[in-house]
Amino acid sequence: MTKNEHYKYSNIYNTKVLDNRSITITEILGELQNEGLQVDIETALDIITRFNKKVAEEVFSGKNVNTGLVNLSPVIKGSLNEKRWNPRANRVEVALNPGPTLTDALLETSLEIIDEKSELIETLNLSDQQNQLPEVEIIHERKVDLGDIKLNINEDPACGIAFRTWLWKS
Repeated sequence: MTKNEHYKYSNIYNTKVLDNRSITITEILGELQNEGLQVDIETALDIITRFNKKVAEEVFSGKNVNTGLVNLSPVIKGSLNEKRWNPRANRVEVALNPGPTLTDALLETSLEIIDEKSELIETLNLSDQQNQLPEVEIIHERKVDLGDIKLNINEDPACGIAFRTWLWKS
């Protein structure tokens, strides 16, 4: 945690993960072998490589794939103008959402906040993080139904984003 220099007269701090080293599949398999895995690394790498290729094949055939670690879903971005694909406006992406393995790991994770002097400030249990909703206060909200599109319009400019009625000509 370091003081954000853009806010000189406030208590705004930037945070970063201290141990953000990268680790490879081979290193993970080495750790698993140290923990008693009875499969040689080459065989495990072959299985993982084939598994990854099959997952990619299934996702790009249009399927939603649950690997246990993550859920992968193909997503097409951008509208087709006159039923034509425009590479500048359209693209295919893969949406990733945590699966049960990651969700369970989060429930068992604690977060330690450390200051500039490496002193522990606070320890947080992340088990209730996924159930927390951001605090939101909606003022003067009204609902607009445009067929398949449903909008909640907040006309309070203090929120930073406001849709004005003139925009929808109503």
